[in-house]
Amino acid sequence: MSDLKAVLNAALDCVVMMDHEGRIVGINPAAERTFAISEDDARGREMAEVIIPPTLRGAHRAGLKRLLDGGEPHVLDRRIEVTAQRADGALVQVELTITRLDIEGPPLFVGYLRDIGERIEADEALRRSRLQLLRATDDARRRLERDLHDGAQQRLVGLALTLRMARAQLDQDPAAAVALLDEAQEDLASATEELRELARGLHPAVLTDGGLGAALRGLIARLPLDVSVSGVPPDRLPIDVESTAYFVVAEGLTNVVRYADARRAAVELTLRDGRLAIEVRDGGRGGADPDAGTGLRGLAARVAVHEGTLSVTSPPGEGTTVRVEVPCAL
Repeated sequence: MSDLKAVLNAALDCVVMMDHEGRIVGINPAAERTFAISEDDARGREMAEVIIPPTLRGAHRAGLKRLLDGGEPHVLDRRIEVTAQRADGALVQVELTITRLDIEGPPLFVGYLRDIGERIEADEALRRSRLQLLRATDDARRRLERDLHDGAQQRLVGLALTLRMARAQLDQDPAAAVALLDEAQEDLASATEELRELARGLHPAVLTDGGLGAALRGLIARLPLDVSVSGVPPDRLPIDVESTAYFVVAEGLTNVVRYADARRAAVELTLRDGRLAIEVRDGGRGGADPDAGTGLRGLAARVAVHEGTLSVTSPPGEGTTVRVEVPCAL
């Protein structure tokens, strides 16, 4: 018996033993911790009053009576998820399995309970993250469609029209046709450049070929900002980490240009203890609302996929700091 007691005391899951009258005959230390009650206080009390919420007590008592009267068991030897109650009244989600001991005399039941609150919270966080990622993907798709429609597509439509006009003038007025062809060449160059800009927004080729440092230099060269960059790791990082860092900096600096009313910004990267921290700071107007635009929400979803964190500090009049940390296994 002492060996059995030692096993129960060492068990990580809660163990609650109940007699045929529905009264507790013993609980292990894990159950004491989970339900905030000592074994001495629990023993002899009706289990319904100790760990079952008031809304479920009637069903518990009816089920026990039906079982003792020879009815079909509904929960015996099954793994189910239910709501239990601590001694202080707090509710806790648990996974429950109930077995009936094969002994002589009145029935004795053993319940094995596992607190699954953290798992449920993690599942919910994962669901929210996937939903945010889906929304961010939809936002990015609509933005790309809008940019194509308003930019390169319009230029290509104009280019087709110019070429038709040049063809019509080719025999009657060759000089006018040449002028139209020159115009078409300029439109083609502009459309090509706009498509390159869109491609950079999807995934810049220089990031794949040259790494994070080269990609950031190319990004900053196209911005009307004085940007200082420090801490770029000298060695290549995993491509997903480099991509996340690039888009964090790109979104942060784009927001500085659009909203911060600032001429300078700073980008700082720190690689330490298997994590990469990226900070984008400016001394502009501050007061940024992370929930107001799709850009930062999209970044938050991207960072969440990599089990990272994103924070925005933006007191009015004191500038904005966007900080991201992501795991970085080298």
